[in-house]
Amino acid sequence: MRVFLRRRLGFRAVRGGHVIDLQRGISRSVSGPLSIDGVYGGQTEDAVKTWQAQRGLPVTGMADELTWKGATETDLPSQFRRCLAITAAFEGHGYTFAAGNWDNAYLTWGVVGFTLKHGNLGKVINMVDDRHPGLLNQVIGSEKAEELLAIISSSAAEKRKWGDSISLLPKKYRIRADWEDAFEALGNRGEVRAVQDEIARKVYWSRAISDLRKFGELTEADAAMFFDTAVQNGGVNDDKATLIRKGLQANPGAQGRNRLEIIATAIADGSNPAFRDDVLSRRRAIAVGEGRVHGARYFLEDWCVGLHDVTENDLKG
Repeated sequence: MRVFLRRRLGFRAVRGGHVIDLQRGISRSVSGPLSIDGVYGGQTEDAVKTWQAQRGLPVTGMADELTWKGATETDLPSQFRRCLAITAAFEGHGYTFAAGNWDNAYLTWGVVGFTLKHGNLGKVINMVDDRHPGLLNQVIGSEKAEELLAIISSSAAEKRKWGDSISLLPKKYRIRADWEDAFEALGNRGEVRAVQDEIARKVYWSRAISDLRKFGELTEADAAMFFDTAVQNGGVNDDKATLIRKGLQANPGAQGRNRLEIIATAIADGSNPAFRDDVLSRRRAIAVGEGRVHGARYFLEDWCVGLHDVTENDLKG
């Protein structure tokens, strides 16, 4: 039976919304400390072992299909959620962290780095406000809620000015503590995480699947490759498409991970030269199945992303 989540020493711990789902399910029947933090660390592994022992299952500390379905009472995590977890880990934000205007995006927050400049941060906030009236006031206070709603509907110049005003010098990566706490509190709410997932699916997953159908094959790794490209690069543009086609035409027999490496290199070569190495490290980790990104080692099978085939139904998210 295939393992869907595991802890492997020396590699970046699997993390994401689906880990939160498992932790919540395990915590309903296992006593003792278990942080619902979305990180599959030692504490979670021990809790899974206890849960498995209580039910007479093999005590592995790994979440296979029986453990997942028994603990969460839900279907296995979707292909979208597994790809989202990897890209979110690469991005380094999680659901809660907000970064200042260090990169001219005015403000960046959330699971895949929604930006104020490009409007997706505003989409998240507006959807939360529409679906859960009063939640913004409850979580961050009426004054900050009013200010935030006004900013996301303002001009680009006003958004930039506001982003600068709460960004901390000299590097402007961090923001003022009061707004850092506000965005962290929002990101810790389940309702807000659900909206972040939905916007990521609508904006980036749809683009990723479109690109996959043009340039990839129906595997988990292909889905992860093109989703990470959609988030970091906005998708496969004409330049990247040309390089992918040339690379594949020059290597007509390339299959499996060799084919994915060709695609990964083409995407990196078609990216802004200033960020090529970063793009390549992310795509190559997905292509090869393991690698180092931003100093952390990843083993993609632990995140349940390999060369396994997927169906069109799996790609619906």
